[in-house]
Amino acid sequence: MAFNLSLLGASGGGGGVLAYDLLETTTLSSSASSVTFSGLGAYSDYAHLQIRMVARSTATGSNQNGKVFFNSDLTFYGGNYWTHTLEGSGSSVSPGSGNYTAPFQLGGATIVDAWSAAVLDILDFSSSSKNTTTRSLNGWASANVPRIYLRSTSWNNTDPVTTIKIEDATGLAVGSRFSLYGIKGA
Repeated sequence: MAFNLSLLGASGGGGGVLAYDLLETTTLSSSASSVTFSGLGAYSDYAHLQIRMVARSTATGSNQNGKVFFNSDLTFYGGNYWTHTLEGSGSSVSPGSGNYTAPFQLGGATIVDAWSAAVLDILDFSSSSKNTTTRSLNGWASANVPRIYLRSTSWNNTDPVTTIKIEDATGLAVGSRFSLYGIKGA
């Protein structure tokens, strides 16, 4: 399945066309601590990757940090990942940054209908000359704790990304769905 988006240049003139190809989808039939996409070297003809997810944590709290790790680098607070965050909740906005990898938030199991939707872009994932950068937009609608997040994360490593591991410390709920897209184009 391919989706095309026309992009306008900064001057408003013509631009390139991006094609989004669905590569893989995982839907959990039982709860799991993580979901992994591996063998990403086979997708080197794509410029970027995108993960679209609808997920929920099995935690009993209000929300959880969703973590994304590249290759075998599972260092959480070791300086290998850096995230900038802008969080919106009702009428307030909170900025933040930190030495951690939490590019999205998951609603907890005790919040009614708190399924989180997220789009996570992994930019220039196959490059070996620069650090990998992600950007994400996610949130959920709940009467108790509605949230929206805009985040960017940098992985302090120039290795091409060959594996992406998505996890939640307490678990990902049954029905959570993760789709990996390849992005061709400019």
